[in-house]
Amino acid sequence: MTSPIQAATIAALSSDRCCWKETTFNDGLQHSRRFVRAYRKVQRTKATTLKDLQCKARLVLLTSDDPGSMEASLARDVLAYVGAKA
Repeated sequence: MTSPIQAATIAALSSDRCCWKETTFNDGLQHSRRFVRAYRKVQRTKATTLKDLQCKARLVLLTSDDPGSMEASLARDVLAYVGAKA
């Protein structure tokens, strides 16, 4: 089952992809606004599972200005973590 964070992440990633495919700024504006809405929804919602946390990490990497920043490094660590079984 898909959580609200996962659904919003999918919407953000697809709208980002659609935005870059448009030829003019005005054509991509609708997709850009959709991305911002989905990103803010993910940002507001608290992650309860590892999968939700990984979805948040994907968006952090997508929007990070500096790939060497602390946030990007932490996001890569979260994505690399697969969960330990006790």
